Amino acid sequence: MPAGLIFDESKHYLDHLGPFCALMGWPLIVCEDSMAELAKKYYPDLEVIEKDPFELAQPSHIVACDTRPLLQAAFPRWRFETIKTFWLPHGNSDKGWNTLFFEALEKEPYALVYGQKMIDFMKAKNVDPQMFLVGNFRYSYFQRHRAFYEKLLPALPRKTTFLYAPTWDDGEGSNSFWKAFPVLADSLPNTMNLLVKLHPNTRRQFEFELERLMGQYERKKNIFFLEEFPPIYPLLHLCDAYIGDMSSIGYDFLTLRKPMFFLNSNQRDQKTDKGLYLFRCGLEISPHQYRSLFQQYNGANPFSEIQKETCEYTFAPLPNWAEFKNRLLAL
Repeated sequence: MPAGLIFDESKHYLDHLGPFCALMGWPLIVCEDSMAELAKKYYPDLEVIEKDPFELAQPSHIVACDTRPLLQAAFPRWRFETIKTFWLPHGNSDKGWNTLFFEALEKEPYALVYGQKMIDFMKAKNVDPQMFLVGNFRYSYFQRHRAFYEKLLPALPRKTTFLYAPTWDDGEGSNSFWKAFPVLADSLPNTMNLLVKLHPNTRRQFEFELERLMGQYERKKNIFFLEEFPPIYPLLHLCDAYIGDMSSIGYDFLTLRKPMFFLNSNQRDQKTDKGLYLFRCGLEISPHQYRSLFQQYNGANPFSEIQKETCEYTFAPLPNWAEFKNRLLAL
């Protein structure tokens, strides 16, 4: 049986494996109650199988956001020489130039990639599995189920709404949240909303610190923290502008051609730093400019053309899913 697999509580994998498996007609196997609950709630046509890892039968084909060596370590009893594994990225970001993230894929036989940008990235890192283009399948999945998701979205006051989606405290120091959020919150005009989507790793690592910080701003009725909402594209459609750092959500937002603001919390040099490639698609904001960010929004988007160009470089056209599935199963 072919299937998607998440064997732990990596909630940030759900919005990648969930739509992909639904489009392929494959079940998604999860091993945690919390993951099963989220998958069933937010992906309406996805078959979810919840299994204890020790009771899980060996699938014939596995698509996962984890690498093959990690799957082998997690399931030592399986005969991986008979399993086809396909690595699916959990987003497209510019992180990885300064760490060995992509080098960890050197033992992957197959990779499912969004488009030419990721192919070029992996080749530059001397990683060359057999690659299959999947395009922006998550946006396609959202479009199929837009009416379903609109019923789940939070009800916000009718104001200009910014989505702030910072990444987590990774090895590259990419997270802007701790430096930027208090300034953004204090300078947010009453005429605007700020919708904050934190990375699941941030929530897991800093539960008590976040509870304390959110408590300081609970009286501000135009700041909204999303507790659990894995799907990205419904949120992007809800918002008028994006604030981010190194999160892959910035690449997702390119599809909508709306204003984008990039927080350069470590004051890296966009001209020489490959990790800031996406910053070309919006307004770069240095720490001393955080307080004036909202004043710089006027609804216009002078970066629309470069957003379109970058989006086309990032996401290939969608495959024919029936033919695509047959190709994978025939390997």
